[in-house]
Order: sequence, then structure tokens, then C-alpha cells
Amino acid sequence: MKKLSVMLGDTGVEVGTLHFDVQGSRQSSAFIYSQAWRSNPQAFALSPTMPLSQENYFSTREGKTPAFPLPIADSCPDSWGERVIKRSLRSTGHTGRLTDYDMLVNVDDYARIGALRYRDEAGSYLAEPIIREGGLRAPPLLDLKDLARAARATELDRETAAEIALLRHPAGSLGGARPKATIRDEDNNRLLIAKFTGAREGKPTERAEVMTLRLAGSLGLRASKAEIAAFSPDEPIALIERFDRSKNNTRHHYISAQSFMGAASAEGSHTYTEIADAMRTYADNPRREMNELFKRVAYSILVSNGDDHLKNHGFLYCRDGRWNLSPMFDVNPDPERSAYDFFLKTWISEASGDEASIAALIEASDRFEIPRDQATTLIGQMAHDIKNRWQSFARDSGMTPDQIRSYRPAFDHNQSELALSLTNKTVSLSNNSTYKKEDDDELDDEGPSFSP
Repeated sequence: MKKLSVMLGDTGVEVGTLHFDVQGSRQSSAFIYSQAWRSNPQAFALSPTMPLSQENYFSTREGKTPAFPLPIADSCPDSWGERVIKRSLRSTGHTGRLTDYDMLVNVDDYARIGALRYRDEAGSYLAEPIIREGGLRAPPLLDLKDLARAARATELDRETAAEIALLRHPAGSLGGARPKATIRDEDNNRLLIAKFTGAREGKPTERAEVMTLRLAGSLGLRASKAEIAAFSPDEPIALIERFDRSKNNTRHHYISAQSFMGAASAEGSHTYTEIADAMRTYADNPRREMNELFKRVAYSILVSNGDDHLKNHGFLYCRDGRWNLSPMFDVNPDPERSAYDFFLKTWISEASGDEASIAALIEASDRFEIPRDQATTLIGQMAHDIKNRWQSFARDSGMTPDQIRSYRPAFDHNQSELALSLTNKTVSLSNNSTYKKEDDDELDDEGPSFSP
């Protein structure tokens, strides 16, 4: 049985205790909130489905879900991060089976996603970051080229001990399948996620993601800030600003939509209408957040984003037990979609199934507190704006004319045609009455972090 203290925020307030046990192939854990945290006037539940109480929250590894309560699992690596940690541990002589506990405790404390942190029984944070020359606690932008080279070597199973050591701390905290690393932009005092071109990547995925996020922002959606860095035309690097850190690098408590819903799986377990229903109780501004969610679903359909599972949506803690949607991230158009065979990983509603249907979304609009006529106009306006803008944003991200043509099927399909037919208006979505710029200003000012 292993024990960790679960801490929160930069000052490290203890919120509870985590016990981990492994018996044969069975991995399990138990978490309990501390009495001090439950008595703290600023205390809040780590997720809506884990209310503050004296009970133990038990978890067992199932499928892709680690053997921890979901908010703690959100701070673990998966896929890419796990690969880096495993290679690093093996390169330093670790033998035997690696457990979810090994993954959790070997994530860099400085780069770990969200505000949760972990201390051992001796009181040391796990794993403390290496302090680089000059006091840097994450690789600077100057290291991008070396990190990209090390990531490619790791993908191809050709990495050296030095290359895996370079990736160990900045890459071990991150999930998803694509190679990436956390880096620090010293000039602007911010943390970024650098996403590298995959060794076997045949499409300009990084450029397309940056294009899609910036296009979303132009429509009034709250999207992660993104830009392209390129050392050559064939090796672009997407730089995505981390939204779980404020401008002064204060940590924000983040959970995935899977944790928000308490879903056993990230795919096929819940619907967008169920998320909207939960927002009525737990969102800081329910109507604003439900409207935002509705627009994100419409956007996913119109740009052919078929990777919208619950791990690719998230929430930031705000205040008084309330949550806001995190900025959009991991939105990737699929140019290889079939016109009549494109599905969502999160269903629109129980009635729609997994069909990516504009008609089904409009049918469910009242569940997002948007009248049907307003929903129809909103989607029509969004479709017009996307049609008129996406190629310009694609060029700005560095896509070639041939690459732009290859991505056309992601934007020109039966559902976009339907949306375009809904209205002849071409009013910019950012002028729509459901979106107000001051809403985003309010979010920026709130700073959804914990400060004891």
C-alpha cells in the first residue's frame, strides 16, 4: 500500500490523501478529503461528482481509465506521456511491471496539468522539476528544435538516452497520441504546449489545428491561443498556450468533461445535452456556458472535428463550487471524412445517437437554453463565416494551396450545405446576441484558481 498527500495550487494546500494498492493485475486506490480541507472556508469539491464528505472514493483500473478517481486521473499522462515516462524509467534501469502509480508520481510537478500536486510521506513533491541553468524550470523556446528531434526519434523507437532525458520532464505530463512537450516562453512569461509533426504524419496536422483554433476565436468561441513555429516547411510546430496557468503562472484547477460528468469512459457514455443539464447546476453562468457549448458542437460538425470525446472538453474551477468551460483545444478537422458517414464521439442527445447532424442539434437547442429560431440563425451565420474565412486562416497558418484544397472536404460537406441553407444572412457571429465580448472579459478577470 502506497500513500500520497494530494495538494492544491502553488502554495500546496493539502486537500486529501490517496492510497494506492496493486494485487496481481488489479490496481486500485482510495481517496479521502482531509478534515482541514473540509473545514476550510475556501474548500471545494475536486469535481461535481466527488462532493466534499468523509467517505472514501474508491477506484479500480478499467480499460483506459487509470486506477484513480477521475480528477486525479486527469493529472496523469496517457499515450504519449506514458511512452516517454516508460522509456525514461527503462533507460535508467527500472525493471518489472510499471503501474498507474509509477505514471502518476513520475510526472514533472512544474509541468503537471491542472492544480493538483502530490507529496510523499517525507513531504517531498513528486517529481520535482530539474532546475535548468539560469533558473528555468521548463525548456525555453530555444530548445524547440532539439525537442522536436528527440520526439521524432522516440516515435520511431530510435531515441538515445540523452534524447529521452531531454523529453522526460517537459513531455511526461502530457496525454494524447501526438508528440508534444511543455515549454516556456520567457519573453511573454507563459507556458506553451509544443505539438510536433509526427514522424509518420502525412497531413499538415499542426497547421490545421492552429488554423481551426484561430478560426474558432474569430467566430467568438473561447479557443486556446495558438501559433505556428517552423524550422522548415515540412516540420511545423504548433504552439498552444496553456490555459491551466494564468499570466503570472498561477495554477488553475482543471478537470476533463469525463470527470465533470463522472463518466466511466471518455467515449459513448454521455451526451452534450447531459453536459448542458449538469451546467445548470454547476456552471458559474449556466446560460452563457450552455450557449458556448452549443456553438462548439455546431463548430465541430461544420469543421468535421470527429475527436470530440470527453477528454477533449474540459472545465476550470471558478468559485463557490462553480465551473466554466475551459478554452477549446484538440480541435482537428478531418479531410478524409465521408459525406454521409461522419460521427461524433460525444452524442448530441439520447435521441440523435452519434450522428453528426445539424438538424439534431437544432432539435435539441432548447436543452442549451437557445430558442430554435435563434439556434437556426446562429448556425447559419456560423456556416457563412466559416465558408468565408477558413481558407484565409489556413494560409495564415502556412498551408500551401495544395494542402488547402486537400482540406476542403472537412469544410464543404452535406452538413455545411444544410447549415448554409438555413439563412441568407452573413452577419458575423461575433455580433450575435448570444455572444458578448464582456462575457470573455469577465472570465479573464475571474482567474479560476485557488489562493488560500
